[in-house]
Amino acid sequence: MRDNVVFPGTCDHVYNEILLVHRALPGLSLNSVDLSLRFLGYELEAPLLIEAITGGLPISKTINEGLAKIAREFQIAIGVGSQRPLLQTSFKQDVVDTYRVVREIASNVPVIGNIGVAQLREVGIDVLKKLVDVINADALAIHLNPAQEAVQPEGDVDFSEDLYYRIHDVVRELGVPVIIKEVGHGLSMEVVSKLVELGVRYVDTAGACGTNWALVEAYRNPAESINYYVGLDLSNWGIPTPLSVVESRSVSKDLVVIASGGVWSGLKALKTLVLGANLVGFARPLLKALLEQGLEGARLFVKHYLATLRTAMFLIGAGSIRDLCRAPVVLGPTIVNYLAQRGINPVEYIEEKRCGGLLE
Repeated sequence: MRDNVVFPGTCDHVYNEILLVHRALPGLSLNSVDLSLRFLGYELEAPLLIEAITGGLPISKTINEGLAKIAREFQIAIGVGSQRPLLQTSFKQDVVDTYRVVREIASNVPVIGNIGVAQLREVGIDVLKKLVDVINADALAIHLNPAQEAVQPEGDVDFSEDLYYRIHDVVRELGVPVIIKEVGHGLSMEVVSKLVELGVRYVDTAGACGTNWALVEAYRNPAESINYYVGLDLSNWGIPTPLSVVESRSVSKDLVVIASGGVWSGLKALKTLVLGANLVGFARPLLKALLEQGLEGARLFVKHYLATLRTAMFLIGAGSIRDLCRAPVVLGPTIVNYLAQRGINPVEYIEEKRCGGLLE
Protein backbone atom coordinates (compact mmCIF):
# COMPACT_ATOMS: atom_id res chain seq x y z
CA MET A 1 0.00 0.00 0.00
CA ARG A 2 2.75 2.44 0.95
CA ASP A 3 4.51 1.80 -2.38
CA ASN A 4 1.35 2.77 -4.22
CA VAL A 5 1.06 5.93 -2.16
CA VAL A 6 4.66 6.99 -2.67
CA PHE A 7 4.58 6.46 -6.42
CA PRO A 8 1.09 7.56 -7.53
CA GLY A 9 1.92 9.50 -10.67
CA THR A 10 1.13 7.17 -13.56
CA CYS A 11 -0.68 9.93 -15.52
CA ASP A 12 -2.62 7.29 -17.41
CA HIS A 13 -5.42 9.79 -17.98
CA VAL A 14 -3.01 12.00 -19.95
CA TYR A 15 -1.41 9.18 -21.94
CA ASN A 16 -4.85 7.80 -22.81
CA GLU A 17 -5.62 11.11 -24.55
CA ILE A 18 -2.61 10.76 -26.84
CA LEU A 19 -4.00 8.64 -29.68
CA LEU A 20 -1.55 7.30 -32.24
CA VAL A 21 -3.06 6.44 -35.61
CA HIS A 22 -2.77 2.76 -36.52
CA ARG A 23 -1.57 2.08 -40.07
CA ALA A 24 -2.92 -1.24 -41.36
CA LEU A 25 -0.40 -1.19 -44.21
CA PRO A 26 2.74 0.23 -42.55
CA GLY A 27 4.80 0.34 -45.75
CA LEU A 28 7.84 -1.18 -44.07
CA SER A 29 9.06 -4.34 -42.36
CA LEU A 30 9.13 -4.63 -38.60
CA ASN A 31 12.72 -5.83 -38.91
CA SER A 32 13.71 -2.61 -40.67
CA VAL A 33 12.59 -0.26 -37.88
CA ASP A 34 15.67 1.68 -36.77
CA LEU A 35 15.81 2.98 -33.18
CA SER A 36 19.31 4.42 -33.41
CA LEU A 37 20.38 8.04 -33.08
CA ARG A 38 23.44 10.12 -32.24
CA PHE A 39 23.63 11.80 -28.82
CA LEU A 40 26.54 13.63 -27.18
CA GLY A 41 28.89 12.33 -29.84
CA TYR A 42 27.93 8.65 -29.50
CA GLU A 43 25.91 6.34 -31.69
CA LEU A 44 23.10 4.93 -29.56
CA GLU A 45 21.14 1.83 -30.46
CA ALA A 46 17.97 3.35 -29.01
CA PRO A 47 16.81 6.79 -27.75
CA LEU A 48 17.04 5.75 -24.11
CA LEU A 49 18.73 7.20 -21.03
CA ILE A 50 19.10 5.39 -17.73
CA GLU A 51 18.30 8.30 -15.45
CA ALA A 52 20.33 9.35 -12.40
CA ILE A 53 19.80 6.89 -9.56
CA THR A 54 22.60 6.64 -7.01
CA GLY A 55 26.22 7.13 -5.98
CA GLY A 56 28.33 7.80 -2.92
CA LEU A 57 27.45 4.79 -0.75
CA PRO A 58 29.13 1.36 -0.85
CA ILE A 59 25.98 -0.31 -2.21
CA SER A 60 25.87 2.34 -4.94
CA LYS A 61 28.92 0.86 -6.61
CA THR A 62 27.22 -2.51 -7.03
CA ILE A 63 24.05 -0.91 -8.35
CA ASN A 64 25.97 1.33 -10.76
CA GLU A 65 27.98 -1.65 -12.01
CA GLY A 66 24.74 -3.40 -12.97
CA LEU A 67 23.23 -0.31 -14.59
CA ALA A 68 26.43 0.36 -16.51
CA LYS A 69 26.43 -3.19 -17.86
CA ILE A 70 22.89 -2.65 -19.13
CA ALA A 71 23.89 0.68 -20.73
CA ARG A 72 26.89 -0.96 -22.41
CA GLU A 73 24.99 -4.01 -23.63
CA PHE A 74 22.08 -2.09 -25.13
CA GLN A 75 24.22 0.92 -26.11
CA ILE A 76 22.05 3.51 -24.37
CA ALA A 77 23.00 6.61 -22.37
CA ILE A 78 23.35 6.63 -18.58
CA GLY A 79 23.45 9.23 -15.83
CA VAL A 80 24.87 8.97 -12.32
CA GLY A 81 23.16 10.06 -9.12
CA SER A 82 23.89 13.35 -7.42
CA GLN A 83 27.63 13.87 -7.01
CA ARG A 84 27.17 15.98 -3.91
CA PRO A 85 28.76 13.23 -1.76
CA LEU A 86 32.00 13.88 -3.68
CA LEU A 87 31.92 17.48 -2.48
CA GLN A 88 31.08 16.45 1.08
CA THR A 89 33.96 13.96 1.24
CA SER A 90 36.50 16.10 -0.66
CA PHE A 91 36.59 13.58 -3.52
CA LYS A 92 37.54 10.64 -1.32
CA GLN A 93 38.67 7.84 -3.61
CA ASP A 94 36.29 5.12 -2.45
CA VAL A 95 33.39 7.54 -2.98
CA VAL A 96 34.70 8.51 -6.41
CA ASP A 97 34.83 4.82 -7.31
CA THR A 98 31.06 4.40 -6.74
CA TYR A 99 30.51 6.82 -9.64
CA ARG A 100 33.55 6.17 -11.80
CA VAL A 101 32.61 2.51 -12.20
CA VAL A 102 29.91 3.64 -14.63
CA ARG A 103 32.45 5.03 -17.11
CA GLU A 104 34.85 2.14 -16.58
CA ILE A 105 32.16 -0.32 -17.66
CA ALA A 106 30.05 1.75 -20.06
CA SER A 107 32.87 3.10 -22.21
CA ASN A 108 30.82 3.02 -25.41
CA VAL A 109 27.95 5.35 -24.39
CA PRO A 110 27.42 8.86 -22.99
CA VAL A 111 27.85 9.16 -19.22
CA ILE A 112 26.20 12.16 -17.56
CA GLY A 113 27.31 13.69 -14.26
CA ASN A 114 24.84 15.23 -11.83
CA ILE A 115 24.71 18.03 -9.25
CA GLY A 116 21.94 20.08 -7.67
CA VAL A 117 21.40 23.67 -8.72
CA ALA A 118 21.80 24.86 -5.13
CA GLN A 119 25.37 23.52 -5.10
CA LEU A 120 26.27 26.05 -7.79
CA ARG A 121 26.43 28.62 -4.97
CA GLU A 122 28.87 26.50 -3.00
CA VAL A 123 31.51 25.67 -5.60
CA GLY A 124 33.27 27.34 -8.47
CA ILE A 125 33.66 26.24 -12.05
CA ASP A 126 36.93 24.44 -11.30
CA VAL A 127 35.20 22.10 -8.86
CA LEU A 128 32.37 21.44 -11.31
CA LYS A 129 34.96 20.58 -13.95
CA LYS A 130 36.49 18.15 -11.48
CA LEU A 131 33.08 16.49 -10.98
CA VAL A 132 33.02 15.91 -14.72
CA ASP A 133 36.65 14.86 -15.01
CA VAL A 134 36.75 12.31 -12.16
CA ILE A 135 34.10 10.20 -13.87
CA ASN A 136 35.08 11.20 -17.42
CA ALA A 137 31.54 12.42 -18.05
CA ASP A 138 30.31 13.66 -21.42
CA ALA A 139 27.83 16.15 -19.92
CA LEU A 140 26.71 17.50 -16.56
CA ALA A 141 23.08 17.44 -15.46
CA ILE A 142 22.04 20.18 -13.06
CA HIS A 143 18.89 19.13 -11.28
CA LEU A 144 16.10 21.41 -10.09
CA ASN A 145 14.14 20.07 -7.12
CA PRO A 146 12.31 22.87 -5.30
CA ALA A 147 9.32 20.72 -4.31
CA GLN A 148 11.58 18.04 -2.87
CA GLU A 149 13.70 20.56 -0.96
CA ALA A 150 10.60 22.34 0.38
CA VAL A 151 9.42 19.16 2.11
CA GLN A 152 12.82 17.70 2.99
CA PRO A 153 13.61 18.03 6.72
CA GLU A 154 17.03 19.51 5.94
CA GLY A 155 16.00 21.07 2.61
CA ASP A 156 17.64 24.10 1.00
CA VAL A 157 14.71 26.27 -0.07
CA ASP A 158 16.60 29.24 -1.53
CA PHE A 159 15.93 29.06 -5.28
CA SER A 160 16.38 32.79 -5.86
CA GLU A 161 16.99 34.26 -9.31
CA ASP A 162 20.76 34.38 -8.84
CA LEU A 163 20.73 30.67 -9.74
CA TYR A 164 19.84 31.60 -13.31
CA TYR A 165 23.06 33.58 -13.58
CA ARG A 166 25.07 30.76 -12.07
CA ILE A 167 23.60 28.36 -14.63
CA HIS A 168 24.58 30.80 -17.36
CA ASP A 169 28.18 30.86 -16.12
CA VAL A 170 28.35 27.07 -16.00
CA VAL A 171 26.91 26.68 -19.51
CA ARG A 172 29.46 29.18 -20.81
CA GLU A 173 32.54 27.90 -18.97
CA LEU A 174 32.18 24.19 -18.18
CA GLY A 175 33.43 22.84 -21.49
CA VAL A 176 30.88 20.01 -21.80
CA PRO A 177 27.12 20.18 -22.47
CA VAL A 178 24.87 21.08 -19.54
CA ILE A 179 21.51 19.36 -19.14
CA ILE A 180 18.93 21.05 -16.93
CA LYS A 181 16.58 18.50 -15.41
CA GLU A 182 13.72 18.41 -12.96
CA VAL A 183 13.41 15.49 -10.55
CA GLY A 184 9.73 14.61 -10.88
CA HIS A 185 7.54 17.69 -11.22
CA GLY A 186 8.16 18.83 -14.79
CA LEU A 187 9.53 21.84 -16.65
CA SER A 188 7.26 24.69 -17.73
CA MET A 189 7.65 26.91 -20.77
CA GLU A 190 8.42 29.87 -18.52
CA VAL A 191 11.43 28.13 -16.99
CA VAL A 192 12.57 26.64 -20.29
CA SER A 193 12.32 30.03 -22.02
CA LYS A 194 14.65 31.53 -19.42
CA LEU A 195 17.04 28.59 -19.72
CA VAL A 196 17.20 29.01 -23.50
CA GLU A 197 18.10 32.68 -22.99
CA LEU A 198 20.97 31.49 -20.79
CA GLY A 199 22.31 29.26 -23.55
CA VAL A 200 20.93 25.92 -22.36
CA ARG A 201 20.39 23.46 -25.20
CA TYR A 202 19.48 20.28 -23.29
CA VAL A 203 16.53 19.82 -20.92
CA ASP A 204 15.13 16.77 -19.13
CA THR A 205 11.46 17.15 -18.21
CA ALA A 206 11.23 14.62 -15.33
CA GLY A 207 7.50 15.26 -15.27
CA ALA A 208 4.88 14.40 -12.70
CA CYS A 209 4.05 10.89 -13.91
CA GLY A 210 6.63 8.94 -11.96
CA THR A 211 8.23 9.14 -8.54
CA ASN A 212 6.97 12.11 -6.52
CA TRP A 213 9.95 13.15 -4.40
CA ALA A 214 7.95 15.66 -2.37
CA LEU A 215 5.81 12.75 -1.23
CA VAL A 216 8.86 10.56 -0.61
CA GLU A 217 10.34 13.31 1.57
CA ALA A 218 7.06 13.58 3.50
CA TYR A 219 7.78 10.19 5.03
CA ARG A 220 11.21 11.34 6.18
CA ASN A 221 9.52 13.88 8.43
CA PRO A 222 8.11 13.08 11.85
CA ALA A 223 4.53 11.89 11.64
CA GLU A 224 2.03 14.67 12.25
CA SER A 225 4.64 17.36 11.49
CA ILE A 226 3.80 20.29 9.21
CA ASN A 227 6.15 19.14 6.43
CA TYR A 228 4.66 15.65 6.58
CA TYR A 229 1.24 17.06 5.73
CA VAL A 230 2.64 19.45 3.14
CA GLY A 231 4.24 16.49 1.35
CA LEU A 232 0.94 14.61 1.37
CA ASP A 233 -0.84 17.65 -0.03
CA LEU A 234 1.68 17.75 -2.90
CA SER A 235 1.10 14.12 -3.84
CA ASN A 236 -0.20 15.10 -7.30
CA TRP A 237 1.85 18.25 -7.79
CA GLY A 238 3.52 19.03 -11.09
CA ILE A 239 3.23 18.99 -14.86
CA PRO A 240 2.49 15.59 -16.43
CA THR A 241 5.43 14.39 -18.49
CA PRO A 242 3.84 14.54 -21.99
CA LEU A 243 2.61 18.08 -21.33
CA SER A 244 6.03 19.13 -20.06
CA VAL A 245 7.49 17.81 -23.31
CA VAL A 246 5.11 20.02 -25.29
CA GLU A 247 5.80 23.02 -23.07
CA SER A 248 9.55 22.56 -23.52
CA ARG A 249 9.47 21.93 -27.26
CA SER A 250 7.10 24.84 -27.87
CA VAL A 251 9.84 27.19 -26.63
CA SER A 252 12.47 26.19 -29.18
CA LYS A 253 13.00 23.78 -32.05
CA ASP A 254 16.72 23.83 -31.26
CA LEU A 255 16.37 22.19 -27.86
CA VAL A 256 17.22 18.57 -27.19
CA VAL A 257 14.32 17.40 -25.03
CA ILE A 258 14.60 14.30 -22.86
CA ALA A 259 11.25 12.97 -21.64
CA SER A 260 11.41 11.34 -18.23
CA GLY A 261 9.13 10.94 -15.27
CA GLY A 262 7.11 7.74 -15.37
CA VAL A 263 8.00 6.88 -18.97
CA TRP A 264 8.10 3.27 -17.91
CA SER A 265 6.90 1.48 -21.05
CA GLY A 266 7.78 1.47 -24.72
CA LEU A 267 4.31 2.71 -25.63
CA LYS A 268 4.56 5.71 -23.30
CA ALA A 269 8.01 6.35 -24.72
CA LEU A 270 6.62 6.39 -28.24
CA LYS A 271 3.90 8.86 -27.31
CA THR A 272 6.39 11.32 -25.80
CA LEU A 273 8.69 10.96 -28.81
CA VAL A 274 5.78 11.63 -31.16
CA LEU A 275 4.98 14.77 -29.15
CA GLY A 276 8.48 16.15 -29.65
CA ALA A 277 10.95 14.50 -27.29
CA ASN A 278 14.31 13.35 -28.68
CA LEU A 279 15.08 10.74 -26.04
CA VAL A 280 13.29 9.14 -23.12
CA GLY A 281 14.63 8.32 -19.68
CA PHE A 282 13.64 5.92 -16.92
CA ALA A 283 15.01 4.87 -13.55
CA ARG A 284 12.70 3.24 -11.02
CA PRO A 285 11.46 0.16 -12.93
CA LEU A 286 14.96 -0.71 -14.09
CA LEU A 287 16.34 -0.35 -10.56
CA LYS A 288 13.48 -2.46 -9.23
CA ALA A 289 14.19 -5.19 -11.78
CA LEU A 290 17.90 -5.11 -11.01
CA LEU A 291 17.44 -5.34 -7.24
CA GLU A 292 14.72 -7.99 -7.32
CA GLN A 293 15.76 -10.14 -10.29
CA GLY A 294 19.40 -9.30 -10.87
CA LEU A 295 21.05 -8.44 -14.14
CA GLU A 296 18.88 -10.82 -16.14
CA GLY A 297 15.73 -9.15 -14.83
CA ALA A 298 17.08 -5.74 -15.81
CA ARG A 299 17.92 -7.07 -19.29
CA LEU A 300 14.41 -8.44 -19.67
CA PHE A 301 12.89 -5.07 -18.73
CA VAL A 302 14.91 -3.25 -21.40
CA LYS A 303 14.25 -5.93 -24.02
CA HIS A 304 10.51 -5.70 -23.38
CA TYR A 305 10.65 -1.89 -23.47
CA LEU A 306 12.49 -1.85 -26.79
CA ALA A 307 10.31 -4.53 -28.35
CA THR A 308 7.17 -2.56 -27.55
CA LEU A 309 8.69 0.68 -28.83
CA ARG A 310 9.83 -0.95 -32.08
CA THR A 311 6.53 -2.76 -32.66
CA ALA A 312 4.44 0.34 -32.01
CA MET A 313 6.65 2.36 -34.39
CA PHE A 314 6.03 -0.30 -37.02
CA LEU A 315 2.28 -0.06 -36.45
CA ILE A 316 2.27 3.69 -37.12
CA GLY A 317 4.52 3.32 -40.15
CA ALA A 318 7.59 5.02 -38.63
CA GLY A 319 10.87 3.52 -39.76
CA SER A 320 13.19 5.70 -37.66
CA ILE A 321 13.25 7.99 -34.65
CA ARG A 322 13.37 11.02 -36.93
CA ASP A 323 10.08 9.95 -38.52
CA LEU A 324 8.18 10.12 -35.25
CA CYS A 325 7.58 13.84 -34.97
CA ARG A 326 5.69 13.69 -38.29
CA ALA A 327 3.51 10.75 -37.29
CA PRO A 328 -0.25 11.40 -37.08
CA VAL A 329 -1.50 11.93 -33.53
CA VAL A 330 -4.85 12.94 -32.07
CA LEU A 331 -5.03 14.73 -28.72
CA GLY A 332 -7.96 14.38 -26.38
CA PRO A 333 -10.04 17.26 -24.97
CA THR A 334 -8.22 17.59 -21.65
CA ILE A 335 -4.86 18.01 -23.38
CA VAL A 336 -6.27 20.36 -26.02
CA ASN A 337 -7.87 22.50 -23.32
CA TYR A 338 -4.66 22.55 -21.28
CA LEU A 339 -2.55 23.61 -24.27
CA ALA A 340 -5.02 26.28 -25.33
CA GLN A 341 -4.99 27.81 -21.86
CA ARG A 342 -1.19 27.76 -21.92
CA GLY A 343 -1.19 29.69 -25.20
CA ILE A 344 -0.16 26.74 -27.38
CA ASN A 345 -2.25 26.13 -30.48
CA PRO A 346 -2.62 22.31 -30.51
CA VAL A 347 -3.08 21.99 -34.28
CA GLU A 348 -0.24 24.37 -35.08
CA TYR A 349 2.02 22.57 -32.61
CA ILE A 350 1.29 19.13 -34.07
CA GLU A 351 1.66 20.28 -37.67
CA GLU A 352 4.64 22.62 -37.39
CA LYS A 353 6.42 22.82 -34.05
CA ARG A 354 6.94 19.40 -32.54
CA CYS A 355 9.92 18.51 -34.74
CA GLY A 356 13.17 19.89 -33.42
CA GLY A 357 16.33 19.29 -31.46
CA LEU A 358 17.98 17.32 -34.24
CA LEU A 359 20.83 15.49 -32.58
CA GLU A 360 24.38 15.85 -33.79
